[in-house]
Amino acid sequence: DLTGCINLSYVHPSIGLLEKLVFLSFEGCRSLVRIVLHGDTASNLCSLKVLHLSGCTKLETIPEFTGVSNLEYLDIDQCTSLSIIDQSIGDLTQLKFLSLRDCTNLVSIPESINSMTSLVALDLCGCLKLENVPLGKVSASADKLTSSSSHYMKSLIFLDLSFCNLSIVPDAIGELRHLERLNLEGNNFVSLPSSMGSLYSLAYLNLTHCTKLQSLPDLKLCATCSSGGSYFKMISGTHNHRSGLYIYNCPLLKIGEKSQDLAVSWLHNLA
Repeated sequence: DLTGCINLSYVHPSIGLLEKLVFLSFEGCRSLVRIVLHGDTASNLCSLKVLHLSGCTKLETIPEFTGVSNLEYLDIDQCTSLSIIDQSIGDLTQLKFLSLRDCTNLVSIPESINSMTSLVALDLCGCLKLENVPLGKVSASADKLTSSSSHYMKSLIFLDLSFCNLSIVPDAIGELRHLERLNLEGNNFVSLPSSMGSLYSLAYLNLTHCTKLQSLPDLKLCATCSSGGSYFKMISGTHNHRSGLYIYNCPLLKIGEKSQDLAVSWLHNLA
């Protein structure tokens, strides 16, 4: 645990020799510029389950993850100098939690994230320059991409894209059939894709401060998810968390009869 080592600027590749290492934290290492996990020693980090990089404000690139294939928890919050994510993040097929919250200079996410079939929670809140999230494209090889597949991010139940400057929500979001909680607060899209009508497990949808939003698709309600769904049972250990449709400060939004019925139905389940 190297949390709070504010003068640490570089991590030597020999850290990869720690073959039994399960937990590694560089949280708050605000002088850290570079971490090297790849190379001949990287495969020895096969036991690593948890990696904290939050608050490494000078970190410009994240390490290659080839050989760290058993990682389950990756926290990269508030890495404000980070602009791109290495394609090798798609190798983390056992990863369950990924947070890039408040990485304010992040401009792109690699399509390889769609290969992360074990991912349960993806938090991109506050990535102000992101503008696009490449859902539904799985990298088949270095020079070939396949389009949306029902298998991509098949385990995802929590997705936070709030305040990401999104102008479009990709159609492929409708393939996230287990998604229970979706936060789209504070974005710039005018409409939502009709494919969201396929999100039958959705218990929480936040569209607050989407000031350009003009219409809603035909959304479905998960009648059995009024307690917040399985995410909070599994992650936070509580059944009591708010659910519902949140549309505060959407001045251009025209609420149709179906959307009104949906809101009433959601409120009824919460009663």
